[in-house]
Amino acid sequence: MPIRAVYQNGVFKPLDEVELPEGTEVEVVVRRAGPILRKYAGLIEKSNHDWGAEYYEYLTERAHGG
Repeated sequence: MPIRAVYQNGVFKPLDEVELPEGTEVEVVVRRAGPILRKYAGLIEKSNHDWGAEYYEYLTERAHGG
């Protein structure tokens, strides 16, 4: 589940509401959003395709050398 956030004062702050129980431990993969991603982020969010799951799968594969 990708979550857009900003890093301020040593803390990652989500840009949107996050529905997780308080205290949930998560793994953070830091990638700077490029201009293409920023340009089309709104369109991707409106799509019925599960881009979040596909992006997470891509990041997981990259993290494990795939």
